[in-house]
Amino acid sequence: MEAYRDELLKTTAEVVKIPSVKAPADEGKPFGPDVARALDYVLELGRRMGFKTENFSGYAGHIEYGDGPEILGVLCHLDVVPAGEGWSVDPFGGEIRDDKLYGRGTIDNKGPAMAALYALAALKDSGWKPQRKIRLIFGTDEESGWGGMAHYLQVAEKPDLGFAPDAEFPVINAEKGILMVELSGQICNPADIELVDIQGGNRPNMVPDRCRVTLRGLDENLVAKAAVKIGGRMDIEKGEEQTTLVFKGVSAHGSMPETGENAISYALAMLKQLGFEHGIIGFLDENIGFSHDGRGLNIEVKDSVSGSLTANMGVINQQGNTIKVALDIRYPVTYSEKDILTRFEAALPGNVELARREGKAPLHVEAESELVRILQRVYEKHTGEEATPIAIGGGTYARALDQAVAFGPVFPGQKELAHQPDEYISLAHLQKLLEIYADAIAMLGGKGGEA
Repeated sequence: MEAYRDELLKTTAEVVKIPSVKAPADEGKPFGPDVARALDYVLELGRRMGFKTENFSGYAGHIEYGDGPEILGVLCHLDVVPAGEGWSVDPFGGEIRDDKLYGRGTIDNKGPAMAALYALAALKDSGWKPQRKIRLIFGTDEESGWGGMAHYLQVAEKPDLGFAPDAEFPVINAEKGILMVELSGQICNPADIELVDIQGGNRPNMVPDRCRVTLRGLDENLVAKAAVKIGGRMDIEKGEEQTTLVFKGVSAHGSMPETGENAISYALAMLKQLGFEHGIIGFLDENIGFSHDGRGLNIEVKDSVSGSLTANMGVINQQGNTIKVALDIRYPVTYSEKDILTRFEAALPGNVELARREGKAPLHVEAESELVRILQRVYEKHTGEEATPIAIGGGTYARALDQAVAFGPVFPGQKELAHQPDEYISLAHLQKLLEIYADAIAMLGGKGGEA
């Protein structure tokens, strides 16, 4: 592994420079040219290392080592969410500063993916022979629908077990269910003021850091008073006939909305102060507002396995006199999607419509399973800390398999940087992942044996 440390850093920086955000499809590039370029880069790197590789029509790819009858899958992704605002460096510059590699995807998930690749290379070069076939699987649509992984599982063998280096340590054996819904309703403009347009957010699974509200007939004195009351940060752009208010929040992962500041929430609070008390705006402000637990939507539930439901208001847009809002809901593992939708629908007034967009069932692997226990031993060996399994609201590729869990890369106490500005991974962190993932692959690929 020592021989690969410098190369690991260099190639991770190179793949971070590829802005692999989902874009319109092209021939052989179902999620756009940059996502395809990232996949091609990693697979070519695997070929140069001497591995078997395969590209599944641009939807996903894998790097393979060994010939065992069973398959161990290490499930990574190369797509990233949009950069968003608030960066102090180029989000796709691959800049190294103060022993940290900065860029969108450094922690989610390109850095850990590259650490897993070099871990496998180190094992191969040491002469290690696995008892299970090892496949590093690289998805390309994890952040926006999982179309890539769905295609892969249709055309390739499904691994018997695996792990996803795409969440937290020590080991995650429970992931909340994911439900994406859309609320829509009509605007009720008060007298003398008109909402011309409202647009905010990039993805449902991101806490929005910007929301633009354009109004006609605005009383700026009322805006100034309301701004003091609701707080937050806001810029004013004046036009000849209309004024745009730009609300600024702090981006964060949609599964942890409490760690960010929702710009849409500030925008709705302002509109409420300006007289938009009825219609869809009044409903959203009153029943969601700045809350994260679904209390105003009749879905405030929790369990002892995975904790409380969270709800993130991720995207808002106006089409004519209709406003649509995308919600990212993460619900406890002992509940079903049907449970949540039934409760939700019962709480809605007649003038607000609910539409399901997509969902993923919860994941729960028993803590006593061999998979969890082996990864616990790996973590404890490399950290000296107790490895108690935990639950998260995030959704990883682990739930694509029948027997898989998330394993790192974020250590306990580290700041969560996924989907946030100035995302980075430290060089020491990247090197530690190399060591941990090499041991995890060795023990699982060798059916519990040491490297």
